[in-house]
Amino acid sequence: MSTVDQRVARGDATRTQILNAARELLREDGFAGATTRAVAERANVRLSLVHYHFGGKGPLLAALLQAENARLLARQQDLFEAEEPVADKWRTACDYLREDLRSGYVRILWELWSAGLADEELAQRWRQAMAGWRELLTRAVADWATRAGVELPMAPRALATLVCNAFQGAEVELLAGVSEEEAPHFEALEVVAELIERLDGSPRAATSAAT
Repeated sequence: MSTVDQRVARGDATRTQILNAARELLREDGFAGATTRAVAERANVRLSLVHYHFGGKGPLLAALLQAENARLLARQQDLFEAEEPVADKWRTACDYLREDLRSGYVRILWELWSAGLADEELAQRWRQAMAGWRELLTRAVADWATRAGVELPMAPRALATLVCNAFQGAEVELLAGVSEEEAPHFEALEVVAELIERLDGSPRAATSAAT
């Protein structure tokens, strides 16, 4: 490996260290605690390197949002491309929601959203992230409706937006500590899975309806 390649590799490794440290701090201490100095200390790098690679707190957190969103979009794309019933994919998406609550990703996402109310760069990255999810869901909804021969009550993009809003609303309330007893988010999401099964005409749905 050449000297230039080694320098690039070290730079990439440092950048990853910094992003990982920012992720941990944002999950543990929120936006206020994720200062560039705290990130540098957690990453065990000089403060100047944080500014060299990212330019400051805003660009650093914008890069984190982009990296996290790209990772989860890829996960969701793999899910939609899998050969399994749509209702099962929906239930897997619900499992992902539970996983993302446990991992702290949901807190990271909403900490960045709240910060974006006063930071246009973060707000723009947030809008781009959400647009990616709507595009992905719009395609998935349109493909499912075509395969299942289902006449949708609204345009695929409108239905995709409704789905995004349902999951985002659940995220906010669950993050705020609203219990399933107070607001049965996962019970409601399961009913949607059962509705999808009925529209698909699955044997499981027919059995459920008969009983």
